[in-house]
Amino acid sequence: MSKFRISQIQFQANSTPLENSLLLENFFIKSLKFKPDLICTPECSNIITGDKKYLFNNATYELDCPVLKKTKIFAKENNVNINLGSLLLKTKGKKKLINRSFLINKKGKVQTYYDKIHLFDVNIDSREKYRESNSFLKGNKLVSSKVNGIKIGFSICYDLRFPNMYRQLSKQGAQIILIPAAFTVPTGKAHWKTLVRARAIENSIFVIATNMCGVHHSNRKTYGHSMLFDPWGNMINNSLSKPTILNTSLDLSQILKIRKKISSLNED
Repeated sequence: MSKFRISQIQFQANSTPLENSLLLENFFIKSLKFKPDLICTPECSNIITGDKKYLFNNATYELDCPVLKKTKIFAKENNVNINLGSLLLKTKGKKKLINRSFLINKKGKVQTYYDKIHLFDVNIDSREKYRESNSFLKGNKLVSSKVNGIKIGFSICYDLRFPNMYRQLSKQGAQIILIPAAFTVPTGKAHWKTLVRARAIENSIFVIATNMCGVHHSNRKTYGHSMLFDPWGNMINNSLSKPTILNTSLDLSQILKIRKKISSLNED
């Protein structure tokens, strides 16, 4: 298969998982016109907030998550694969949450999942500080899986700043790497495009970066500007800061052509 069709959903999440399940369903319906092989959503697709107490009060367990439930039903009824970029979820017997990316296959089943490895502990400025490690458990394994015979690697947001992770996924055969994100506005403006492009160029892969956008609960702001880069580092689709769907057909034969020109992936 040389063509692979991707729909990226950039949206402005509401305050509760139930509201976001309804929002996403509408986007899913719209994306079907493109007949995508894979639909992608951002990080924090069920809930996003800067208020830790609100987050813990409103996050659900995996079995109770309305976004996950609705996505499974939609995937099965419409015969489509969906990557829920990430859901913030409670786990039995743990005081901290998990930040988990799900691949839902055409049968409506969880084919695989990935837990965010690199947690966002940063001091952007005097007003904007983040300590994900205070609230989240850290993932500990790289994950890739096949969709329609195409090997896809998984990452989430802050993972983007750790190039060795993308190198390992590429060496394991990933042709596409997904980067669902909820990038902040300051770091988005400064680094988002440069980092996403670098990951594509240095590994000669397609990089699908799907970001949350807008203003959310507790005035949390996200950058938007979802984008998609080919293995040569060309940005072949992108958005601005408003909710939208990016539809892109990938020519996967480009990967081999570019690796024949520059074979750096095999030289370290």
